[in-house]
Amino acid sequence: MTSFTPAIHNQAQGQLAHTYNGLYIMDKWRATSRLTLNGGIRWEWETWPSAVLNTQWKNFDPRIGLAYNLGTRKNFVIRSGFGLFHGIIPAPLLACQIPSCGGTIGKYPGRSFEDSLGATTRLFAFASVGAGIDNLALSKLLAGPNGTYPDAVPFPNVCFPGETTLSQCGFFGDAVIVRFVQNHQNPYGIQASLGVEFEPFPDTTLNVTGMHVRGVHLGSFFNVNQPAPTAVATLHDSQGNTGPKNTFFNLPGNACGAPPGTPGTAQCNIAVYFEATSRWDSVFDGLLVSFNKRMTHHFSYGISYTWSKTIDDGPNPSFVLIPQDSKNFAAERAVSADDVRHRFVANATSETPHTWNFAGRDFQFGLILTLQSPQYFTKFAGFDANGDVFGNNDRVGIEPRNTFRGDSLQTVDLRLARTFDIREKQKLQLIAEAFNLLNTVNVRFFNTVYGTADFCPVGGVAVCGSGPLFKQGSPNPLYGTPRAVFNPRQIQFAFRYTF
Repeated sequence: MTSFTPAIHNQAQGQLAHTYNGLYIMDKWRATSRLTLNGGIRWEWETWPSAVLNTQWKNFDPRIGLAYNLGTRKNFVIRSGFGLFHGIIPAPLLACQIPSCGGTIGKYPGRSFEDSLGATTRLFAFASVGAGIDNLALSKLLAGPNGTYPDAVPFPNVCFPGETTLSQCGFFGDAVIVRFVQNHQNPYGIQASLGVEFEPFPDTTLNVTGMHVRGVHLGSFFNVNQPAPTAVATLHDSQGNTGPKNTFFNLPGNACGAPPGTPGTAQCNIAVYFEATSRWDSVFDGLLVSFNKRMTHHFSYGISYTWSKTIDDGPNPSFVLIPQDSKNFAAERAVSADDVRHRFVANATSETPHTWNFAGRDFQFGLILTLQSPQYFTKFAGFDANGDVFGNNDRVGIEPRNTFRGDSLQTVDLRLARTFDIREKQKLQLIAEAFNLLNTVNVRFFNTVYGTADFCPVGGVAVCGSGPLFKQGSPNPLYGTPRAVFNPRQIQFAFRYTF
């Protein structure tokens, strides 16, 4: 086990001052016996040190709602609402700039609008042709009280004549994992809804509501050190269609003096430079239908169904969602990874009357059935297929985001309880609950690393090799296999004593 000195341990320490503030005013007005109006406005703001982020003083969220009773025999009520809802800037991601994420090279050249929150430790990317060189670089970095970076380790004439430092034996460049623009905006949602509720039968209610939500100024980051395209490849999607895709590999005689065919960068001394900004957005449209029966005759139930569609351009500070092409954000727009097209939930509760005999009285029984359509995932190449140094976000061919169909979800949850009277004001309740009662295997995530830059077999032997090929033509035998699952059957017991 490697032992780090206190100097290395403490080098990444830092603090970031931050406050969150808000004010809210609302009023309820019963305009007529049938019409009720609600209105309000919320003002909230976050403060940061002056060199970090600007305070967004204009985050005002007006909200209004109404309910109108039509006065019919079925008690028809129309409900509508509109409002803005601001979120917060991801402080942990911003704070990560201090120990290491912000890099030690300052703002990216020509982008003075970035924040000034630099890191206390240096991050870099280093890759050589041999494991021995990599291990030597790591050992030098960890040696001594502070370590030595590869560009300061003497290594003359080992990898090639004229070489002077270890870093010259491979690719070396500083890395900035995140640097916020100083005027980063708070994300917010614009929400509108319209619904109708009535009582079709005694003791029941039916609610039908349409909802639209637009996400604005959503945050994520992209690589500002991606160079201009050096070539355009003709690749395929999973349906066999062809189309162009920019690549960024170094060409002969490039300005960085790098070997042809190696990954390219705009600034030769920088590997990746991820800038966090608030230019992403999303759209959600949904129809919600619910039917509920109140508890009468010792029985109640509810049925709800949601149809929805969510589209976005990858608004999530995740390395797999960084745009492939920093100059083509439009190519990222697709059905969201959070999209759930259909969701059905049914529940029922029953109880036995207290007037029954001792053996059968005071039982409570509850059941929940949940059915959900599959979510979709992105098909990744699994390596730096477009030659911009960073390979976590490269998709296969010209495939859009989120085209791998996942698994549907089915669960049954059960609850059984019985209440015993101890004394006049004392009760004991015994409870048994089972979640995912049928122990259904519901896959949460899949391995979607396809393994090639283009789809097989249309990509040809040069891309796909001679085989064998597996699911959807992938040469990766693990492609399409489960990576994580939801919880298996869980059973718990409890008791509750009230007095």
